[in-house]
Amino acid sequence: MNTHHDIIYLAGYVDGDGCIRCSTTIQKSGITVYELSITITSVKKEVLFYFTKQFGGYISKVKAKERHRTAHTWTIKGTEAAKLTSKLIPYLVNKSVEGVFLVELSNTIKPNNFKKVPLDVLEKRNFIISQKRIELHQKGLVTKGTIDNLKTLKNSIIPNENDFIYLAGIIDSEGCFRICNRCRYRNGKKERIYNIVLEIGNTKIQMLDWLVKRFGGTLTFVHPNKQNRAIGIWAIHSKKLALILPKIIPFLFNKKDVCQELINFQQTILPNGGDRHSFVFKETYERLCHIRKEIIERVHKLNHKGSL
Repeated sequence: MNTHHDIIYLAGYVDGDGCIRCSTTIQKSGITVYELSITITSVKKEVLFYFTKQFGGYISKVKAKERHRTAHTWTIKGTEAAKLTSKLIPYLVNKSVEGVFLVELSNTIKPNNFKKVPLDVLEKRNFIISQKRIELHQKGLVTKGTIDNLKTLKNSIIPNENDFIYLAGIIDSEGCFRICNRCRYRNGKKERIYNIVLEIGNTKIQMLDWLVKRFGGTLTFVHPNKQNRAIGIWAIHSKKLALILPKIIPFLFNKKDVCQELINFQQTILPNGGDRHSFVFKETYERLCHIRKEIIERVHKLNHKGSL
């Protein structure tokens, strides 16, 4: 039995890397079949089993690409997809339009014992599908201008528990926890600076707007190429990220382990001040550097996406 938390988490996951689909197929007999579905593809089969247990549907194997892990797809179709979508709509940010269209199309499909469908019903269905295509291809896509506009915003909404659950779904689907490092020179000496980072990339401006208003962070625009649309990358790091990690981790599924590693890493950061030339400080610092190195190696392994 799915709970309120399960629905919100799934909404975040679907917005991040899921697909709400309304499509048509003409069979050999000439009958037009309308397919309504929600699908999620992942190399993390465990989360797909979780969705099956909570919401129904089925799992199928996806043909693996060279040097990629084997992926599987969770699918739920028909009236069950429509019922689930109606529950997701209040929490969807990126794919609310697709959700509304799927439910509207579902409402026009009734059992008719293979009788001929009235023309006005067919016209309504075709209108819904055509409108969906226009909405998806013309609205909400990231541009440099929309990213620049978002950069002027500050976080103005205090996030609640539902926001953290939804964010966990996004992170599990397409977020990335990392530990970055850079060198700087201070008083003539070379120092290595470490930062914990969370990044989420998306082609829809609604998602990035939602993130900035609740959590702040920074935005980067990635220009489109022949294969991909323009992308906006949202990032939050260091102390700001450390504040929200404990509120996210209870709801994570795929990336709970790497999130915990970032929490552990942040605890190795020493406060400013004190005698940094003392023997005690140097001994503590060396011990923490060893711990950091181990954590960084574990994070790298958890994030690795090579062949099995």
